[in-house]
Amino acid sequence: MLDLTNKNNMDIRIRKMEMKDIDAVCAMEEEAFSMPWHKESFIDMMNNPNALYMVAEDDMGVVCGAAGVLAVAGEGSICNIVVKADCRDRGIGRRLVQSMINVGRDEYDIKDYTLEVRESNKAARCLYERLGFICEGVRPGFYDKPKEDACIYWLRQ
Repeated sequence: MLDLTNKNNMDIRIRKMEMKDIDAVCAMEEEAFSMPWHKESFIDMMNNPNALYMVAEDDMGVVCGAAGVLAVAGEGSICNIVVKADCRDRGIGRRLVQSMINVGRDEYDIKDYTLEVRESNKAARCLYERLGFICEGVRPGFYDKPKEDACIYWLRQ
């Protein structure tokens, strides 16, 4: 468990996601994405021994971010990263991704990480690049609602 403090002096605790967090994570996904994951998808991942999901929790115990990765043959496919709209620009996304990478390396033996991100999502792309991810390709028409290309990022250790 990691305790981190953001620039607004709000204590943020990063921890592994628990079943009790799923409704809050689904609400964030609904708010942030045109095609959010359903509750059943998160339940399936929570029951998958190769999946690692983490949440960021504020000092009031409110889940304000989540991130997940699926470990496959030493590689981590990052499936979800979401931060509540009113909690963005506080470093929560960065801390979630860094924590997930550290725990994934230590507990799941993940060496390299990949993810897709909407080409228009400049904020997320900048975050990934600051963390060392490199755009290595494009998946044309990967996203729907609206239709858009995905940039494929890799972090190779």
